[in-house]
Amino acid sequence: MPKEPVLGALMTPPVGSPVWRKIATGQIAIPSSKLAINLLTTNMRIRYSGDPSEANVRALALRAHQFFTQYETVFANELQTILKS
Repeated sequence: MPKEPVLGALMTPPVGSPVWRKIATGQIAIPSSKLAINLLTTNMRIRYSGDPSEANVRALALRAHQFFTQYETVFANELQTILKS
């Protein structure tokens, strides 16, 4: 029997969502006291400022999506911020 989706469960936006591009380019800030999020966003800002090409933006957006997909439950508060953006 297939599992029913859990009501109220977080859902990471799909990889093609514009929100990931905004995170990759620094247009969306993710306030957090968690080191992993701060390292991720700082690293992305540095990489974007060094190479604002479309290919790099796509790679950074994919990286952000993969991170939040893998750790969706760990970073639930940060994901809520993303979903409101």
